[in-house]
Amino acid sequence: MLWEELTAKEFVEAREKAKGVCLLPIGVIEKHGTHLPLGTDMLTARYVAVEAAKIEPAVIFPYFCFGQIYEARHVPGTIAISPGLMFSLLEEVCDEISRNGFKKIIILNCHGGNPNFIRYFIQTTLYKEKDYIVFSAEAGLATEEERKLACRLLGTDDLGGHAGNSETSRVLAIDPSLVKMEDVDVENIESKGRLDHLKNVYTAIGWYANHPAHFAGEPFRATAEAGREILKTIISRVAGVIRDVKNDTKALELQREFFSQCRG
Repeated sequence: MLWEELTAKEFVEAREKAKGVCLLPIGVIEKHGTHLPLGTDMLTARYVAVEAAKIEPAVIFPYFCFGQIYEARHVPGTIAISPGLMFSLLEEVCDEISRNGFKKIIILNCHGGNPNFIRYFIQTTLYKEKDYIVFSAEAGLATEEERKLACRLLGTDDLGGHAGNSETSRVLAIDPSLVKMEDVDVENIESKGRLDHLKNVYTAIGWYANHPAHFAGEPFRATAEAGREILKTIISRVAGVIRDVKNDTKALELQREFFSQCRG
């Protein structure tokens, strides 16, 4: 069910099997501490998508790494494209997915800097009429139950905000050859707290103020076994999302009704 691996004939068959549902895994290319690969988010989203689609069939769009990552432009390896292009690219990709017969698109995110961008993008699909509908789901820890499970498996409440115990465990489970634990930069695990005096506000430089080395939370309790169990729970949830979206008959109908009302 991988879009890029299908022949044209197989593509039509896969679209029917998926009942018009396409998964669009999205991540970014950014530094993950000193021990995880730059493509950690993208690789994880893709892995979760593939395993979830084995449970509940959906066609999976090729690797997509053009998300919001401006806060990492100062570190090696980051790919951060301009805001307008980032938005237009995602819109045109969704338009093309729809043109190929998929009227239900699930953006499967695995990067902490993407949710606000994705939600805004989805909201703007109501600005001009679309013949498809977009949903979003998370390929990382998304529920309190999942977080509690991860804490129990890892034996700590410190799951890590970036390249820590949980994320490292998941990469160990996906491909241990990509993890370089001997390269962990222990001096940059703790938050710098340089803007802790600013309470109850948000600023774009906040992440850099705390984590300029793009490391948040220690990874030393990470294990492949814990990663597999964490991923299994996430994959089950995502498969449920695919099933619910596939079986839904109201969302697209309501969107058509909405556009009809907009036309007067």
